[in-house]
Amino acid sequence: MLAKLAVRNVRRSVRDYAIYFVTLVFGVAVFYAFNSVQSQSILFDLEGASTESIFNLTGQFLSMFSVLIAFVLGFLVIYSNRFLIKRRKQEFGTYLLLGMRPGQVSAIVLMETVAVGAVSLVVGLVLGVALSQGLSFFTAGLFSISMQQYRFVFSPEAFVQTLACFTLIFVVVAAFNTLSISRYKLIDLLSAKSRNEGFRVRSPWVSLVGFAASVALLAAAYKTLIDFGMMDLGREFFLATALMLAGTLLFFWSSAGFALIVVERTRGVYFKGLAMFTMRQIASKVNTAFLSLSVICVMLFFSLTVFSTGTGLVSVFTGDLERSTQFDATLTANVYLGHSDLAQDRLERMREEDPAEAEAYLQREKERAQQLREEGESWNWDIAARISADAPSWSDFVKESVQADLYQPIEGTTTYGEFMDRYQVGTGNSLYDSGMRSQSLVVVGESQFNAVRTLTGQDPVSVGEDGYAVSNAVTAIKELARAMAEEGRQVNVADRTLTATGAYVEQVLATSSFVNDAGIVVVPDSVIAEVRASEVMPYVSYLDVNYSVDAAQGDKMLKEALAQALPPDEQQASAGWSYGSQPWPVTMTMTKAEVIEQAGGMNVLITYLALYIGFTFLITTAAMLAIQQLSETSDSLPRYKVLAQIGCDRRMILGSLRTQVLVYFLAPLGLAVCHAVCAVSVIGSSVFDLLGVSVSGPILMTGALTVLVYGSYLAVTYFTCRGIIRSSLGSKLLG
Repeated sequence: MLAKLAVRNVRRSVRDYAIYFVTLVFGVAVFYAFNSVQSQSILFDLEGASTESIFNLTGQFLSMFSVLIAFVLGFLVIYSNRFLIKRRKQEFGTYLLLGMRPGQVSAIVLMETVAVGAVSLVVGLVLGVALSQGLSFFTAGLFSISMQQYRFVFSPEAFVQTLACFTLIFVVVAAFNTLSISRYKLIDLLSAKSRNEGFRVRSPWVSLVGFAASVALLAAAYKTLIDFGMMDLGREFFLATALMLAGTLLFFWSSAGFALIVVERTRGVYFKGLAMFTMRQIASKVNTAFLSLSVICVMLFFSLTVFSTGTGLVSVFTGDLERSTQFDATLTANVYLGHSDLAQDRLERMREEDPAEAEAYLQREKERAQQLREEGESWNWDIAARISADAPSWSDFVKESVQADLYQPIEGTTTYGEFMDRYQVGTGNSLYDSGMRSQSLVVVGESQFNAVRTLTGQDPVSVGEDGYAVSNAVTAIKELARAMAEEGRQVNVADRTLTATGAYVEQVLATSSFVNDAGIVVVPDSVIAEVRASEVMPYVSYLDVNYSVDAAQGDKMLKEALAQALPPDEQQASAGWSYGSQPWPVTMTMTKAEVIEQAGGMNVLITYLALYIGFTFLITTAAMLAIQQLSETSDSLPRYKVLAQIGCDRRMILGSLRTQVLVYFLAPLGLAVCHAVCAVSVIGSSVFDLLGVSVSGPILMTGALTVLVYGSYLAVTYFTCRGIIRSSLGSKLLG
């Protein structure tokens, strides 16, 4: 009998709270589908090691964030069950009054929880398996790889993970429900629906002060974030976060009372129709649920921000592929790798801790630099000549190669900061300006630069004997680079004064994941000869290579040639390097295929994380608001009945309901949008603007998805609440 009763209750609950069950089923499906991504790799021909590693990395990240998602979904289930149990108090009291023992009532609730959990898991897993098959084709599109032969894929790991996670959630829910029922008294259960909960309205002046304080806190949070940005997640970032959280909580704590004050003093609005009833309904509910509304607002903010910035980050990795892959491969030599700011900081720390060790370290670095200079000079800094000397197969697969040597720093050379101050021009970004100010100009010889231009099918530039041109491929410093190239302006390079010819080009010098050839000054070869004569080594050298064979074979032969010419030592071999990475002649190699694979992999990783986290948070918050509003409607049925009895027609009552649902859904969304606008604008100026990526497209996509998902929940909630009122009051009372 108890089991039959439990099944009947579940069927009735599904009818009344379909939103909750649909969200739960979809949560299970999404959880399984995204955790099965790694198993999809068997469908694809993963020729590249980087593609396979990204597949594994994506699976690991999704599994890691699944812990967060599990907590969010668990919070949704427990929170929603609280409202479901609250509505059924009188029902439980009736069971006890009819002679059931508290243990039997708890057993009924336990069976209901088990039944709901089992149905949700079964339906959700079936839907998740189907969804994961669709994700296979989506993954193939993101990777730009072909699916050789489709076959059904089932992931036992994702199945076990989903089953264990949601089983644990429902075990906790069952314990929570049982404990809640055992604590209720019979008189409280029986009188639950007869009690008309009073309107909770705070003191007007307290609400006014609280609202003003919340606005001040949020303004301070926004200002702190805008002033200090998000490039460094330091004390200011955490201060802005704390101010935002406190301001959000105080906003919902005080906003209902503040809004009520304003409306009450607007007589033409307050006494119109059911505005008085509607406002007090909203104020009472918001004052009761301000904490949950604050949590929902923060979750919505997180969802909107993840969606917007995640889609923008995809553009960072894929938007410049055509420009950054103009060569089949690029061999890079970072000659000044040991002279970086990191190395200098290490030296300073050593001087503080152990001056003797610091001096020994400095001496070793000087000896290493001398050996490096001697080796480079012996080969005239020609990377191709150095490699081909020990790898005779070089000419078998290399069709053409061009080397570009960049020099920086050079004594007697204008710094970017000096140029900015002289002509009152910058990059438009304070962080970028401060990073460039102390750096001397990066220069390259005219003949090498034009050789790269020729290799990419571009016209050469001419600078004469005392002129210079500017090449810049980074959007962030375009304004500064154009100012540097303005005809007639002058700079010093190795104590020689050069005058701008007016030539400005956007030339990419290497195959790389990111285009980073920023503000490079093209100078006469005679200047480079003078720099070389003063024993200045190239700052960085690029050897751009095009193959005479197909790309896959060329990549393989390049790896074999490097291993032959630069055999790795024991440490490098154990780390997986196929050749010995050195400051010169080769520090790292990047092939066109690797860049494309990595871009596709990062596309998959970021897209899936953004969808997984953002979408789950979005539907969870919408479902929580829906459950709250459905519960509120059920609790307020006596009030609606009174309205109908005193003559309020159907249009007025449903109009009041519609306003309540709209305000309850749009209030947390509106504040979340304000938070997201601030965060996304800061991230955009700190990251995307520097990389030349627009976030307008991602923002529009986020808005469209939010309207679709959130708006659907809002509409379904309204129509479900309307159905509850109509079925309770009857058509006669509603006219």
